[in-house]
Amino acid sequence: MSEYTQSERPAVELFQKLGYEHIDAKGEMHDAILADRLDAALKRLNPWLNENNLQKALRKITSIHGSSLMEINAEAHRLLTRPDALTLKPTPDEHPIPVKFIDFENIEANDFLVVNQMKFKGSRANSIPDIVLFVNGLPLAVIEAKNQTVDITDIPDLLYYQENSPKLFHTNQICAAINRVNALYGTIESPMAFYSKYNKTPDDELRALIGDREITPQDLMLYNLFKKERFLDIVKYFVIYEVTEGRTVKKLPRYQQLRAVNKIIRRLKTENKGGVVWHTQGSGKSITMVYLATKLRAQNSGFDNPTILVVTDRIDLDNQISSTFRRTGFPNPIQAASISHLKTLLKDSYGKTLMTTIHKFQERAEAAAKAKKYMQEPEVEVLSEKENIFVLIDEAHRSQYGLTAAYMRRSLPNAKFIAFTGTPIDKESRSTLREFYGGDYIDKYTIKQSVADGNTLPILYETGLPKLFIEKEQMDEVFGKVFEGVSEEKRGYLKKKSTSLDVVLLAERRVDTIARHIVEHYGSKIHPNGFKAMIVCHNCKQAIAYQKALLKLKKQGLNPYASRVVMSFDTKKDAKEYFELATPEEKIKQVIEDFKLPFGDESDKTRGGRKQYDNTAFLIVSDMLLTGYDAPILQVLYLDKVLKEHNLLQAIARVNRTRKGKHAGYIVDYVGITRHLVEALEIFSGDLEPGDVMRDIESEKTVLENRHTKLVNFFSKIRYDRREKRDDFILKAVEYLQAEDVRERFKELLRDFNKSMDIVLPDPFATRFEDDFALFNEIRLMVRDEREKITREESGKLQTIIDEHLRSRGIEYLLREPIDISDYKEFRRELEKEGSHTPLEKAKAIIKANEKEHPELALALSELLEQILRERKHDRKQAVADLFSRMEEIIERHKARHRHAGLENENQLIVYDLVKKASDDPTALTLAVYEALDEFLANPAVMRQSTAQKEMRNRIKPILKKYGAERALAKAIVQKLVEG
Repeated sequence: MSEYTQSERPAVELFQKLGYEHIDAKGEMHDAILADRLDAALKRLNPWLNENNLQKALRKITSIHGSSLMEINAEAHRLLTRPDALTLKPTPDEHPIPVKFIDFENIEANDFLVVNQMKFKGSRANSIPDIVLFVNGLPLAVIEAKNQTVDITDIPDLLYYQENSPKLFHTNQICAAINRVNALYGTIESPMAFYSKYNKTPDDELRALIGDREITPQDLMLYNLFKKERFLDIVKYFVIYEVTEGRTVKKLPRYQQLRAVNKIIRRLKTENKGGVVWHTQGSGKSITMVYLATKLRAQNSGFDNPTILVVTDRIDLDNQISSTFRRTGFPNPIQAASISHLKTLLKDSYGKTLMTTIHKFQERAEAAAKAKKYMQEPEVEVLSEKENIFVLIDEAHRSQYGLTAAYMRRSLPNAKFIAFTGTPIDKESRSTLREFYGGDYIDKYTIKQSVADGNTLPILYETGLPKLFIEKEQMDEVFGKVFEGVSEEKRGYLKKKSTSLDVVLLAERRVDTIARHIVEHYGSKIHPNGFKAMIVCHNCKQAIAYQKALLKLKKQGLNPYASRVVMSFDTKKDAKEYFELATPEEKIKQVIEDFKLPFGDESDKTRGGRKQYDNTAFLIVSDMLLTGYDAPILQVLYLDKVLKEHNLLQAIARVNRTRKGKHAGYIVDYVGITRHLVEALEIFSGDLEPGDVMRDIESEKTVLENRHTKLVNFFSKIRYDRREKRDDFILKAVEYLQAEDVRERFKELLRDFNKSMDIVLPDPFATRFEDDFALFNEIRLMVRDEREKITREESGKLQTIIDEHLRSRGIEYLLREPIDISDYKEFRRELEKEGSHTPLEKAKAIIKANEKEHPELALALSELLEQILRERKHDRKQAVADLFSRMEEIIERHKARHRHAGLENENQLIVYDLVKKASDDPTALTLAVYEALDEFLANPAVMRQSTAQKEMRNRIKPILKKYGAERALAKAIVQKLVEG
């Protein structure tokens, strides 16, 4: 079948059913603009136009000048959509009236025409696109139809038409390619790789239009983009021109953006309330907010010139969203410098677009918290009572906002809140953003959908565990000496501290081992394709440790790649090496922007003097850049930080952005977050409804009240009023809590109270307890047992002990191949396949601990640290249904035996174990054998040859005889060495 019968004809037939007039041009030559139809439309839509004004309007739209097709196209779009773009006076004495080229309010007043096989003049040859859509004689869409066997993701036709017949695209708004089984749409100058799919469940109207035959992807896209009212809706509100690095890019909405914005507008109009838009990371939430703001601003939307307030939770995100609004040409976004500035801006009666951070509301929250009476509502200053304030919240997370978010809601009592997030459910607190922002989710777009649409890339997950073991005997002995004279109780706290992630993850040999693996992995899988990496660290101290490890490898000639540490640090408290190894604060912004550039000659600048290339391969971070940082060149995240739920998904989404030549993002897990990843994917896949994990907030309010009452009554013996005499109350409370049993009961009550506060927030109901929340948590800090406190000096000693006695045998790969996490159900199935290995071996018998000083404590320390290392691996195994293969040993039974035997390295134990019973001096014999075979051992390939093995046996037989061992051992020794 031909492309005409498979694709072009069904498309034309569908357009006719949608109410388009049809002309089969049969290859006839025409001008790009159908002048007679344009002339008729201008007269019909603007009956006040006299002949002179009519000609002015015609010349304006048909003779646009510009330095590029994009510039001309942008001006044409302005003329078509902006009421003030062209105004003319009916007579010299009358006021100017806007000229309409398209009537966006009265859809049927326009002339819709579909033409196939029309010929247009070109610079090289004539252009004959398969289908052109005209509205009022203006070509607004060009569609190329292909046979279903043709891959439309890589056809040159549409770009060729733009170069050959540019006038056809002066007013173009949508370019599309179809082949019945696939359909893509995009904009002028966009490569086909950036075209989008339109995935949507067919509605009843489309089914009725198509009739008995199967609905195809082609039908879905054409119907949803070019249905008359939808087509004009897109043209007027959903076309933006974004300027990036001096280049203008035209953008159309992805289908989920179009769907979400129109759902929001519909809800605001019909229900007068906001809600939550749940779109996965990388799906274009910032641009969706621009589309929404544009439509809210529209005069015919009926929102009376509203005020739009865009709220983020970090200054860098505030700057980023402000930049997005400015780059897309949105008029006059203003960043509020403070809450007072925001209040001033909100006083104006006319609409503004304002940008702020949630933390600006903290100023008022703190002020309102003072001088409140028991159980009364706090006084919250109302910033504005206007009804037409719309608050758009970027990456909203209930857990981040807490009390401050509650004050924001109360300071804008009549505002409508619309929250945009990829992770709205908090499993740990069993709560959801919808409780705060109003009703059910307005729209959902999941990870799986985003990957299927090609909007984001699949993320491949790899996991490897550093093979660690403890030199237990030596470590226990050193521990006993270092902390000699310290009480048994304090040693118990030190013991707990030594097993914490803060200590184990920072162990020097562990970091060195992982750094070496990172360099090898990056060099073989990532750098050859020109992509970059981020190392996510447990804390700032570990970030510095990784930089030191990478620099050490560079000095050894093992790491050719540049790395930078990007983190915040304290000039007063932090170590000197932080300043020497981390990026200075004033350079961070430039470094993270430069990181987005490709590798190349850094001295090669643009004509404007801008940097074009950056050779930083690794960004080393702890908390910074894990949300909101968009760098398509980033392909791999090396993860050595325990993250959960939305924090985990936001972090790994840094690598899912599309870029030419990039087929997937990678996560390499060194810390064991598999279980957390499975849980996060399950929660945020979109398959779970809020009710599956959510508690009823109203019932939780009662629980909160009861827990608050218990906590207050616990201090009923204190005669001071905790409001009026706060300081005196605290002193008496601290005194009252001296007894350990009383203190433990207080901690238990406070823990329950804090948990209830966390669940109920940011509901304004919780703000009545804010004073007591602050008061009792302050008391908790004051009554912390001094025996629990571990000094910096003691922490340093512990870290030194661990550094010296925690050793590594490299990285053990725990998956055969990286696994795609995009579909969490499939991800889990794949992990379960990996779980068919032998279960984790039980730890071997613990060597008897040093008994010189406090042997029981020393043994307990060894057992607990051993347990922590075992649990890191066991935790992963349980999380993914027997994920891990058997480790060789969990804890090394023989601690550094080669050193005790006087050998040079662990490998020499191969020979030593064979000869130790055959000679009186097995150490000297072993060293002599290795010296004699040195040239063979350096070349494993040669060792496998039979002639070489014969020579090796001949060389060591005299040595065996010299040290009193049987010459027959030569064969066994050579065989063991060859086997490795």
